[in-house]
Amino acid sequence: MSTDAVRNFRYRYDLDGLRGIAIALVVFYHVFVGRVSGGVDVFLLLSGYFFLGSQLRYAAKPNASLNPWWPIWRTLRRLLPSLILVIGVTTLLVYFITPQLMRTEFAQQITATLFYFQNWELAAQDADYAAASADTSPLQHMWSMAVQGQFYLMGIIFALVLAAITRIPRQSGLRQSRFPSVQQIAGPILIVITIVSFLYASRHGLFGTGENYYSTWSRAWELTLGAVLAIYGSKLRVSPFFGNIMTIVGLIALFFTGAIIADSTAYPGPLSLLPLGGAVLIIIGGSSGGKVSGIMASKPARWLGDIAYALYLWHWPLLILSTSALSLATPPWWLGITIIVVSLGLADLTYRFLESPLRQHAKRPLADDMPVNRALATLKQRGGKMRAVGGGFVAVCMVALLMVQPMWLRSIQNLEGETLDPASYPGVMAHFGAEVPDEPVQPDPMLVGGLAPPVSMVHCFIPKDAPADFFIDIDVNGDPCIFGDVDAEFTVYLVGGSHAEQWSSGLDKLGKRMGFKLVPLLRQDCPIELGDTSGVTPVCAEWGELAMDRMLEGEPDLVISNTTRPQGEHGHGPDMVPAGYVGFWEGLQAANIPFLGLRDNPWSFDENLMAREFDECYVATEDPIGCGMARERVYTPLDPAAEILANFDNMYAIDTSNWFCDAEWCPTVIGNVMVYRDMHHISNAFADSAMPLFEDYIRAFMDGAPIPESRVPSFDPLPLPAPEEQPLPGSEYPGGEQAPVEQLPGGEQPPFYQEAPPAEVPPEEAPPEEEPPADQPLPYQPGPGEALPGSQIPAT
Repeated sequence: MSTDAVRNFRYRYDLDGLRGIAIALVVFYHVFVGRVSGGVDVFLLLSGYFFLGSQLRYAAKPNASLNPWWPIWRTLRRLLPSLILVIGVTTLLVYFITPQLMRTEFAQQITATLFYFQNWELAAQDADYAAASADTSPLQHMWSMAVQGQFYLMGIIFALVLAAITRIPRQSGLRQSRFPSVQQIAGPILIVITIVSFLYASRHGLFGTGENYYSTWSRAWELTLGAVLAIYGSKLRVSPFFGNIMTIVGLIALFFTGAIIADSTAYPGPLSLLPLGGAVLIIIGGSSGGKVSGIMASKPARWLGDIAYALYLWHWPLLILSTSALSLATPPWWLGITIIVVSLGLADLTYRFLESPLRQHAKRPLADDMPVNRALATLKQRGGKMRAVGGGFVAVCMVALLMVQPMWLRSIQNLEGETLDPASYPGVMAHFGAEVPDEPVQPDPMLVGGLAPPVSMVHCFIPKDAPADFFIDIDVNGDPCIFGDVDAEFTVYLVGGSHAEQWSSGLDKLGKRMGFKLVPLLRQDCPIELGDTSGVTPVCAEWGELAMDRMLEGEPDLVISNTTRPQGEHGHGPDMVPAGYVGFWEGLQAANIPFLGLRDNPWSFDENLMAREFDECYVATEDPIGCGMARERVYTPLDPAAEILANFDNMYAIDTSNWFCDAEWCPTVIGNVMVYRDMHHISNAFADSAMPLFEDYIRAFMDGAPIPESRVPSFDPLPLPAPEEQPLPGSEYPGGEQAPVEQLPGGEQPPFYQEAPPAEVPPEEAPPEEEPPADQPLPYQPGPGEALPGSQIPAT
């Protein structure tokens, strides 16, 4: 950028108004519509326009300082005070008002936000940035601040490198000349970056992924496009008439983007050109000084632009905290208006009394300036002293916030491996006659979500994004991935996905006591299905086959896994048996490997069939019944796997429904023990409490004895319906009429599976029965080798 360009630069106050409009649209669509608006994309474009434009203009000065500290210091003074204030207040409100949101992920996001990598943290946590709801993180919106901060740092380095390059003298014939100007070098580079980043962001088509939404590299083109406009936009001249038309069209595009584009994954792909194209029209058209741009440069519009940064910071935590505190799925209109009014007030106060006083108002120092001496001199003045005190307080607050994550993780580590006293915390045994004393619920409901099973803690649990042939034999400490009694001869394989892994805490301790070794073959989201693998991904299906090969090679004395699954994305009941599970059992029987199957636990969903966290609900309400599930919503009266496994040799299905539920309810707390650690995984403590029940079955397999009868619960179970009145899921009436099944919203009729006995097991001869009346349907009996068709089911 030439020296003349620097001298002739005119600040665009109408773009301050555009920034305010963009953030106002973000707030409006978040609060009242529950979707993104494209306003953040415009905000990022303007950040590139203002920030990188100013960096390049400074770099074009002949005596520009090449010290990177000064632009970084100025940027931190402008951004950090407000950011730290909002994070601090949000953390306190979460802890005291909405403790259900105080989770490990939130503690990690505090650190990520302060160090400006929140976008990558959210991508790692697979967060969905869409409509506000009670279980969304109050810091989720900070991803854009992270992208902005990363761009600022790269922009400072980029401008200083260009400044250094342009100062290098070069020999051209008999004359000494310099490199091209900063503008001549930066413009083409930024154009290339914009094109490459846009293509990268559009690689998925019109709609992308969550990772693409948060990615710095996908977002880069929006910021660099603003910088390109800062370099070349001033050279484009239009008449006031056309300038007004362009500005109006741009505003219309910006206002209606949120109404047209409903899916947040459309950003920052090709559809982002709608709001950004509107912003480009406003920037170019407003340069003519038309009436519309004049309105955007008015005092009210500029005020909105001044508080835009603070308004963006405040509105989202207030939205999430209020909906969570009031147990609302979405905010009603009166709450939305309140949130906006309070956000505007807090944003104005933050700008007036924090952001503006602490920001750097003096011009950026040049190479021959002495800013340190000037700064020390200001400390003798009242204003300088106040800024120093304010800066010190901000620094102390930042250090305090950085302590949240390590302190939180330390609290969790103190609970890891802890075994509760069964006399005070009987857990599942409370359903089988154990007395329940008056004791506080354990583990701490606020911390239970961070307590992972031991297989995960030592990194023996295969992540879902690993290749199909990836297996873990050595843990993070360099020891074999073997639990229980590692020297025992009797070997138990625990196989499947996270719903098998969740029992590893208790089985590890039981193995040490009973004398069996526990070998995990566990992969996230991958229950083992063979044959009909429609219920798992292709990678999981391949992994399941390889896992089966390992089992055949290892010849375990017993395999433990799950036998049922719920339906739908959020675990809607009743439960059923996937066809691929039966193929797995057939493979085990062919190899004469015994199998002990566990009926799956309830999943949590609300009256609208939407996912709900067991632990968050209990922390918020301390209502174990209200936060639990009605038994009839998650379980069929009979275990659908029991009848199938009864036809296999040396295999047994444990009906765990009485472990989790009484006759009517499946509560979140049983026997003083917190049952769940999230929406559908049980806590280590509850798994530990079930080991007396496990011991009955495992002892029989170890001794080669008959399987004992299941223990009778201490409550009176509901009477079982007659088979002809309540056919088992998956059974059919003669003539092909399908048994009625609950219809789930937004999808097809959920599948049920009722697999037949293996062909090699002949059915027992039944005594002759009387011919039923002609109007009475015969109960369905599958023939040998017969199976109902498979379909898609969710995988853990």
